Amino acid sequence: MWIEYYLTDYKMNYKNEICIKIKLMKQGDYHYGLFPLRIFLFPGEQTTLHIFEPRYLQLVTECLSNDEFFGIPYQGKTTLSELGSLVKVVQILKKYDSGDLDILIECKSNFKIHHFQNKNEHKLFPVGSVSKIKKNTLKPSKELEMHASKYLSSLISDSKESKTDKLLSLSNLINVANLSDDDKIKFIGLSDVKKNEFLIRKFKFMSILLNQEKMVDQNFYLN
Repeated sequence: MWIEYYLTDYKMNYKNEICIKIKLMKQGDYHYGLFPLRIFLFPGEQTTLHIFEPRYLQLVTECLSNDEFFGIPYQGKTTLSELGSLVKVVQILKKYDSGDLDILIECKSNFKIHHFQNKNEHKLFPVGSVSKIKKNTLKPSKELEMHASKYLSSLISDSKESKTDKLLSLSNLINVANLSDDDKIKFIGLSDVKKNEFLIRKFKFMSILLNQEKMVDQNFYLN
């Protein structure tokens, strides 16, 4: 069974439709409080947030009290993505007299939204049902490992260390590639072959930039 749901405060770009079709809760769906933001985290990544709006202070307080997660749907420039990051509060960094909070969060998994409800009679914050996206198990190709090793050896004096399994793991390569939030959104929807090609292009480009920086430094010292 399908129903149509019209977003009020947010526009979601889903299959090029302003109106999105939502499947009713099915097996494998999870229900969470949602906090749309222009950030997208991969599992294991952390960031800090300053919480000041009453609705999101309520969300964070409930999550802390009940040891729960909350979702961060990625808010693009004009649309709300169907993809997001499921996060947990790791630490309260600061409490302000005004009630504001500085918190440290960590992503546990990524998700796809099936149902977004901006207003709820029982909650100030948005809620929705999501399905978790399986954690990436991509194996870096030999070509990717070669370009990554070449780039890392330029940063690390020990060339052997730049080829260790830990440094060449997928999670570390993604971290070193320093993908933007928009890049991450593109990356997560690619096939394994395209993901390898995507990262190879990134490391090639970063190697060119690094070599140019070194040339500028050398010319500076020579002069």
